Amino acid sequence: MRFGLEEHDWALVGAKLAQADDNDQAVFFKSFVKECLSWGTHYQVELQLAGVNRKLNDGEKDVLGMIGYKE
Repeated sequence: MRFGLEEHDWALVGAKLAQADDNDQAVFFKSFVKECLSWGTHYQVELQLAGVNRKLNDGEKDVLGMIGYKE
């Protein structure tokens, strides 16, 4: 039980995040990245995100593509 939280309905959390504005969504992703970087190495983060990537279909990957887009 991390951060005093027990169980989540992650589908509901995702739906609520999708309905939030870009300010709240940015806060979420910034805190997600900050927590990931606390694990120790960038490699550990890459392994975790690679695992997530394998579970997404091509359409989901396309939608999320703008999050990592650099000009």
